[in-house]
Amino acid sequence: MASVALSEAEKVYIVHGVQEDLRVDGRGCEDYRCVEVETDVVSNTSGSARVKLGHTDILVGVKAEMGTPKLERPNEGYLEFFVDCSANATPEFEGRGGDDLGTEIANTLYRIFNNKSSVDLSSLCISPREHCWVLYVDVLLLECGGNLFDAISIAVKAALFNTRIPKVRVLEDEEGAKDIELSDDPYDCIRLSVENVPCIVTLCKIGCRHVVDATLQEEACSLASLLVSVTSKGVVTCMRKVGKGSLDPESIFEMMESSKRVGKVLHMSLQSILHKEESLGPKRPKVGFLG
Repeated sequence: MASVALSEAEKVYIVHGVQEDLRVDGRGCEDYRCVEVETDVVSNTSGSARVKLGHTDILVGVKAEMGTPKLERPNEGYLEFFVDCSANATPEFEGRGGDDLGTEIANTLYRIFNNKSSVDLSSLCISPREHCWVLYVDVLLLECGGNLFDAISIAVKAALFNTRIPKVRVLEDEEGAKDIELSDDPYDCIRLSVENVPCIVTLCKIGCRHVVDATLQEEACSLASLLVSVTSKGVVTCMRKVGKGSLDPESIFEMMESSKRVGKVLHMSLQSILHKEESLGPKRPKVGFLG
């Protein structure tokens, strides 16, 4: 992960400020930076989204393709995640430098979505045991400015909200052979319900307190962080600790409670902006990569 070098004096300044609930950029401990969300930014995908969280810039594209259901889940489709850490995001990602981080992020996304309540995978099934929709979710890190996991989870949820899958009819002839007919009407499609898709809230322990949406400088002052996957109803679906430091049980409980509060507000704001953007229709101004 991208890192930044700080002097001891800078670290002391950041740590002391966090203890007073006053961070370097003026935010409180539970405040997010300004989040910019734009959907439908890549034309040759089934759904896409771009999220900018401070100096962190994430692009997500979703491609729907037909496949065969997995043996253990014959009546469901499934999602595949791929994360590409662009060398433009930070020099540390040059060569194979970002491979380990990409694998770590992809495995975290698999854990989050390995839950029947997150996405209705049965709606992706076309013909049990034979055909289903496979959603390939490609995540590209364009710029790394701290708090990657939160930004990526927001971008994935926005891209899934934007995803449109063509409707399919299964026709059977007199001999029992099945033929699949794909609708060519772009408006004749199915949409995924993302109401229960969780978002990640990362809490970094700095001194005796914890902060959400840490910058690279604040991450350099933290020895341990807790990644909490929270739904719009404040339900925690999974947790993961990162970093070399340790967390005591009391701190973990406090961080979980903070993640529930922050997660509810985050989901509410995201859903509001997604529905508002969609209500503008095709006439909405697109910023894309020129903004």
